[in-house]
Amino acid sequence: MVFVFIGAAALAIAFLYAIVRNSGDRKVSIVDVVGAVDGRTVEIMIENRKERVFLCGIGFPRGDNRSEQDCVDTVRETVVGRRLYMEVYREVEGCKYVSLNSSNGDCLNSMMLSKGLARYESSGVGFVGDLIAAESEAKAKGIGIWEKNRALFRNLASSESQSLSESIDEIEFASEE
Repeated sequence: MVFVFIGAAALAIAFLYAIVRNSGDRKVSIVDVVGAVDGRTVEIMIENRKERVFLCGIGFPRGDNRSEQDCVDTVRETVVGRRLYMEVYREVEGCKYVSLNSSNGDCLNSMMLSKGLARYESSGVGFVGDLIAAESEAKAKGIGIWEKNRALFRNLASSESQSLSESIDEIEFASEE
């Protein structure tokens, strides 16, 4: 009896989620991907004009330049030259935060997060459950930016650059005296 109730509740929640998600004002367009500007900025062709859009939910750990380059390489190898569905999550001052999806529903943003190529960044879009779940998958597997040795290296590099910056400040302060 309890399992029937839990199943019915889960089904009701899933149904409500689908209604809320589909009732938003998200605009879906078919676009041609023509380039990768950086790890989260993509050039597209839409209605015979070129635009730059931001992949929503994609961010990079400070001091880890490799993650951004991995994302650039992934965009170039996976989607440049392809026609995809672009879903606009939010547009702020002309900046579009989007997800890029194949015709079978695969999402570039989710794939990059689930492989640990990037971390979830909420700026511009807020909470997006699918993307957070993809990041959690990579964290649980300890892959990409979540790999222990890579995180340790990133933390060491950040502390070394901070101590170098403090040393420079001390030198400049001493020379002013």
